Amino acid sequence: MAQKRGRVGGGAGQKSKKNKHDAGDYMEGEKGFLITGLRCQDALRGAKDLRLWLDVEDGAQDEQAGEVHRELAATSGVDASLEAELAELRGGPTSRRFLSVGMVCKEVAFIRAQKEQDVPSKLASLVLGPGAAKRRFLSRFADRVLPVDVSSSPKKDQFLKLATDLLSRHTGRRWRLIYEPFRGGWNTVSKEDALTTCKDILGTDNLSVSDPEITVLCTVNPRFVGLAALEIDVDYLRVDDEDENCAEPRD
Repeated sequence: MAQKRGRVGGGAGQKSKKNKHDAGDYMEGEKGFLITGLRCQDALRGAKDLRLWLDVEDGAQDEQAGEVHRELAATSGVDASLEAELAELRGGPTSRRFLSVGMVCKEVAFIRAQKEQDVPSKLASLVLGPGAAKRRFLSRFADRVLPVDVSSSPKKDQFLKLATDLLSRHTGRRWRLIYEPFRGGWNTVSKEDALTTCKDILGTDNLSVSDPEITVLCTVNPRFVGLAALEIDVDYLRVDDEDENCAEPRD
């Protein structure tokens, strides 16, 4: 009997460990931002900072979010975060413009963009790029913010359809690929798969590593494979504030 109880206890422990990074059910086509950190807690804190920043910088789509915007503009620090959290809790998850999903894998958190009009790569240009309206988003916790314009389950056939839908509108432009595989996603869509697909859609002759018009960002994790078409240098995706020179592209 002691052995049986031990097995049950071990099973419960394994289940708890499995659910530690459970991000809930995947929503087909979901978009948003992956936030990386040195530790899981850093990624989650960075995700919270970005979510609040986006709500302030880009405004709100309804009266409640507008109230949060005014309160955040008039306050700062802990008070601002508290007011935003309370307002969002009153509205419920479905009314939020950006929803913190949680961890998708070790050291990587995800924020889902829930409004159809929000395009993560465009928002990244607004708050991270050289033309940021006020000042760039920087974080004490996060390392990088990686936009996801569209996503699918991490399977090759679904990735092909995903890439065709997103990239066909960019045919004729100079492009390059940045491939970011995270823990648990390595054996799904490979870099070779992504590069071959981009060449088929965008054209091999238009591949330009040194002077691209768009950067195709492919992110792979256990939850999904994501794509974004960026018009800013990928160095702007670094948001750690230890060295503010990271805001400028490296030569």
